[in-house]
Amino acid sequence: MSDLRPASSARRPETARPRTADEHQHGEPEIVVDPPTDAELDAMQRHIASLPVHAGASATWEAALDTLIVRQDGAGPTGNYAAMPRWSAQGWQPMLDRVTQLVRHTGSWPSMLVSDERDSPPRLGDALQRVGWHAVQRETVLWVGRASVIAHLDPRMRIEAVRARSVEAHEAVEREIFGLPDAMAADRRAALARALDAGSLRAFVVRVDDEPVAVARLSQGEGVAGIYAVGVREAWRGQGYGTLLTTIATRAGMAIGNRVVWLSVEDGNDVARHIYEKLHFRVAFTWARWLASPE
Repeated sequence: MSDLRPASSARRPETARPRTADEHQHGEPEIVVDPPTDAELDAMQRHIASLPVHAGASATWEAALDTLIVRQDGAGPTGNYAAMPRWSAQGWQPMLDRVTQLVRHTGSWPSMLVSDERDSPPRLGDALQRVGWHAVQRETVLWVGRASVIAHLDPRMRIEAVRARSVEAHEAVEREIFGLPDAMAADRRAALARALDAGSLRAFVVRVDDEPVAVARLSQGEGVAGIYAVGVREAWRGQGYGTLLTTIATRAGMAIGNRVVWLSVEDGNDVARHIYEKLHFRVAFTWARWLASPE
């Protein structure tokens, strides 16, 4: 029998992409992606501040205040606040006083979202602290310009995009995962249905043997997409479902034309931060929610 093996060892084609250390170790090529532009960073910041619109809030740039104002009846400081201040170093205090009065007028405690890297004057958070405001939440925004490889999928599992007919079931799973009160259910379902219908929001669920185990949302901003509300039911945590949904949402965000996808991680959540960094997310900027001092 003749030997059908080639006379010389097989060679990679000249046109093949060179292997990298990252590809050899993790099965993924190392891809260099340009970091977000200043306009994209602004869009990311505005997108984060405007996320409550998916729950029925309004987000309006108030030119007279050089600030984005978010309003939502009955939502307290998490739905009524100022964000993205663009104030001068000399005039920030009068602007802050005007914003404080405006928010108090809604019946809510004055609150602001402030990024020391993006907002002005620089280090505004330090100035707020000096006049008695308190930071009650700090997060770091991460960005990615590529989607990771998805590992082999369990044949028992399927990934679904939420539709109008599944809004009620999806909202119930979200409420369970995030410990939200049942009294919010009706308003949350209505807001989710409106956002899905408008196309400004996508929602995903992972099912194993038809049981919902993990959820995530993808919001479309101004040229950027944001991933949020990633959660896994307690009995299913630690099995990679959150990582899987983050990857799926990233791919979906890029498939609809966004160069950059972002998410925000609470400072101190090192487990989540490590997972996202493995998915190639990198730091964009930080932000904090500040509450006014008592009058």
